[in-house]
Amino acid sequence: MEANKVYGSTGSTALEQTGNSQLGAYDPNKAYGFEESDNSDIIIPRIKVINALSPERVDGEAEEGDVINSLTKESVKGQHFVPIKQYYSCIRWNPDRDADPRMLCRSFDGRIGTDADGVAKLCKQCGCDQFDNTKTGKAAQPTCTRYLNFLGFFEGNPMPVVLSFARTNYNEGRKMLSMSKSMRAAIWAYSYTIDSRLISKDRNKWYILVPNMAGKTDQETQQLAFELFNSIQVSNIQTDYEENIGAASAVDEQAATEI
Repeated sequence: MEANKVYGSTGSTALEQTGNSQLGAYDPNKAYGFEESDNSDIIIPRIKVINALSPERVDGEAEEGDVINSLTKESVKGQHFVPIKQYYSCIRWNPDRDADPRMLCRSFDGRIGTDADGVAKLCKQCGCDQFDNTKTGKAAQPTCTRYLNFLGFFEGNPMPVVLSFARTNYNEGRKMLSMSKSMRAAIWAYSYTIDSRLISKDRNKWYILVPNMAGKTDQETQQLAFELFNSIQVSNIQTDYEENIGAASAVDEQAATEI
């Protein structure tokens, strides 16, 4: 009979009832339901430009030159991107696209990388992301791709996204960094639109991302940016990258000559 007092007809236990009585008032601004989630399983989407061999182009989800959210596949052209943190990352891709592992080494912060065997390496000492001035042409190219990244979100949408620049697109990332830093304000004080531009070299054509300053952000947007800035650490930012596909050889040789 005592057992029936604990487990009533409602199926609730005394322990559950006690726990429920301790719940506070509902907070509409709190994201409930993710208490058991592992941050390592959360991939932050990135903003990507579609080229001829992009999976979205092959699958008919987008057209060449489109700029989309890699997770939702929605177009973000014309929307205002608000950066909240700038950081670097590095990936040493396996030259064999069909090989496993695909990444020979990866650094989430551009400082300390971990190779395929789990061995930690200092990026500064490794130097694989730099051109070899003792060599020429393709032999001088970096074997590790360095990314200039901006973590942020689009106005009206709190979903964090990553905007990355690498290889022939790297200079556009430098321009965005220079523009934002020259304003002498928090990085989220100004928003940017992200467009695409067609680049041609010899017989090769490909699209790159092009950021343009859109104007000042409002107080509400700046408050959200500040909250995200305080809640996300660079070491915890995980996003999917794709190796530059297309006219990689010709492009990199051109970059090596210019640099």
